[in-house]
Amino acid sequence: MSDQSALQTAKVLWHLQRIKRLVRDRLGRGSAQLVSVRGTVCLDPGYPGPATEIRVVNLALMQTRFVIHKPADQVSAADVSTLL
Repeated sequence: MSDQSALQTAKVLWHLQRIKRLVRDRLGRGSAQLVSVRGTVCLDPGYPGPATEIRVVNLALMQTRFVIHKPADQVSAADVSTLL
């Protein structure tokens, strides 16, 4: 893996972790939930291009899935607040 490729991977991972922190902060510190974030390609013809998928699983194993129609590096705290 080249240095440039490794740097790009690190940037993507940093943004995914940043979004997880935003979600956990919004849910509240006492909330015991699994948060998963990943980059994806939106299949909705109204929103072509990259998107960020957020999944939240609670202790009852109930899953909620959200999609923000932006790449992870463009997702803001306001975007997360709007979803939750």
